[in-house]
Amino acid sequence: MGWTVYGVLIQFLFWIPLTIMFFRIVLPLVRAPFSDPLVGWVYSVTNPLLRPVERFVPRWRNLSLAAVLMFWLIASVEYALLLRLAGPALLWPIGGLASAISFALGFMMALIFLYALFSLFQPREGSSVVFLTQRIAAPICNVFRRWLPLIGPFDMSPAAAMLVLMLARLVLQWLIFQLPGV
Repeated sequence: MGWTVYGVLIQFLFWIPLTIMFFRIVLPLVRAPFSDPLVGWVYSVTNPLLRPVERFVPRWRNLSLAAVLMFWLIASVEYALLLRLAGPALLWPIGGLASAISFALGFMMALIFLYALFSLFQPREGSSVVFLTQRIAAPICNVFRRWLPLIGPFDMSPAAAMLVLMLARLVLQWLIFQLPGV
């Protein structure tokens, strides 16, 4: 019982920096405008941490490799704390990488779910949350939209995208538990 409470607390506390760092990775990839308040806030929060690292870790096109590195490091610390600093130290970076990918897949599923809800209920277009959700989730849904026709007024591409992401996340979690010592 005690470990469960600590585990939930650790995951909640790490959810915040992982979410911010995830947005820092994704927002330049979808060319989100810096004038958007949410985008500006994410940059202002992450710049003090990433500026020194960006001097040594180069960018690749629109991808901030320093943000990817920080995302991985944050996930590795979370994984190490969840393991209670037990087990071989070599597993922390591997488990952290798997944890970071699992977090990103789960967050993408949530964004795709919001994207599907926004398409049904048509919220106010000027909202930055709606705009950024559409910019991030639409490219993934468009991949599936090519193969899945509309079923009446319903677009099944978000459901297919979520199913594929869910299966990928389950396979990744299964691989994590196959690591020796876990």
